[in-house]
Amino acid sequence: MTSHALAHLAPVAALLNQGSAPADVPDNPDILQGGWRPGAVHQALDLITRADPQFAGRSFTAAGHTHLLLAEDTEHDCLLYLRLYAEGSPGPEAATEKTVTLTLAGTSHVECYRHQGDVGDDHPWLVRTFAEESIYACHPGTLRTIETSDDGCQLVLARTALAPPVGAAPLTAYSYREALGTAQRILTAALPGDETAAEVTA
Repeated sequence: MTSHALAHLAPVAALLNQGSAPADVPDNPDILQGGWRPGAVHQALDLITRADPQFAGRSFTAAGHTHLLLAEDTEHDCLLYLRLYAEGSPGPEAATEKTVTLTLAGTSHVECYRHQGDVGDDHPWLVRTFAEESIYACHPGTLRTIETSDDGCQLVLARTALAPPVGAAPLTAYSYREALGTAQRILTAALPGDETAAEVTA
């Protein structure tokens, strides 16, 4: 387990305690002011090189996404995942746990629905595309579709393990390592200037 995976992004974990009421705002809104992405990318790259191969069985691929368990932060009581693009068209799903997402590279397109009737009518009540260096939270029960660009990589925080959707496939040790390599290439390309990162090796 990793006791301090979040390091300077620790205030983001506090958003997991935020409720859905409009008056329930983060204690430290400064984290939403930007400037955190380069440090978060470096942190994610470091965690990739130290990822536990046993996390493969707790990672999964479903239509549209691969979720890689990257670390368990015991100090801040949360799990860290990387979300990558995968083949297939994601459909609406109800969130089973509170998550906070940080867009490290590419875009994350989110459509939220009030109820199943809106899904049938293809009438989302909220449509947002989150570019790099965006932070957004999703509350349990939210019916939403998330689409990730093929160059996208998001860091997803949750208190409990993400529930694989119906039809999801757990990753093998090999596919987990391959996906980590893909994430590493995407994040390295997202670094400013000529910064580089160490490669993931088998």
